[in-house]
Amino acid sequence: MIKLFSVFLIFSLNVSAEGISDLNAFLSNVSSMSSEFSQVVLDKKGLKLQDVEGVMLFKRPNKFRWDYLKPYQNQIISDGDRLYMYDQDLRQVSINPIAKVGGSTPLLIIAGKNIEKYFILKNIEAPVGGEANQNVIWVEAIPKEEGAGFTKIMLGLIENKLSVMQIVDAFEHITTISFKNAKFNVSLTDNDFLFKLPNGVDVFQNGGTSNNFSTTPNPNKNKDAELIAFANDWANAWSTKDIDLYLSKYAQDFKAPNGDALSLWQASRRQKISSQGKILVEIEDIKLITKVENLARIQFKQRYTSDKVSEISNKSLLVKKIDGEWLIQEEISGK
Repeated sequence: MIKLFSVFLIFSLNVSAEGISDLNAFLSNVSSMSSEFSQVVLDKKGLKLQDVEGVMLFKRPNKFRWDYLKPYQNQIISDGDRLYMYDQDLRQVSINPIAKVGGSTPLLIIAGKNIEKYFILKNIEAPVGGEANQNVIWVEAIPKEEGAGFTKIMLGLIENKLSVMQIVDAFEHITTISFKNAKFNVSLTDNDFLFKLPNGVDVFQNGGTSNNFSTTPNPNKNKDAELIAFANDWANAWSTKDIDLYLSKYAQDFKAPNGDALSLWQASRRQKISSQGKILVEIEDIKLITKVENLARIQFKQRYTSDKVSEISNKSLLVKKIDGEWLIQEEISGK
């Protein structure tokens, strides 16, 4: 069976000028959506490679889920911070920070807000094989970055609402995703975008793999996956100098070093990180110690590299789940 559901992960998006006002209106006025969808992939000769069906949800900002139901069942889910891809046949889950893949997934075209930095847009007529409905207005998105794995994305909108997407990849395969029975601005909660880690699967994170999740079923697997993903998100936000995202990982009752007030510590961290050139923060040898249900300690080896400094240290993060999010209450460093 040829499965191309992961094709979504190698695309991005952006917005351009005038008749693109329909797309801008969709991005501005539609905060959530639920829909059935069909996805058909044709090769450059027009031969069908894939024909699948499923349901999708999205909620801004950056929360979405695609559940493939026929003829196989797979999932792509973003909880706003992490992107999960589950392949049922392979029994594999990949986990990546949204901050790392945000510019390379077309799913954020409909669930994100800031899409202008990745694509050049222009208004077009209906593409070959696109819906001939005269009410459909088409926008073409061409990636600014090379090596995206696709050449363009076409979006078809009816009355400022997304109706169809068409993606052309580097092999000239055309993926057409048609939405039906769509509902807009529906009431969705964050729980609708939680990924439930299946038992006995391999988990891949940032290109690495952890076999800890493929052994005997463990009721703490979901929590372990969340904590590991949280630590990776924290390190990635620091590495990319996304200071707002980095600081958002700390709780309001965070115990700042030397007893400083949180606001002073935040200002100091903001100044120090922004003044650096390139930063790379890598973590390894993660160990998890569960205290109580919503309290845990994450221990790992940290490799910090900047233009001026390169050092290895042991790091311990005491984290607490507050309103559904893990946040750092205490951070301890040592050699």
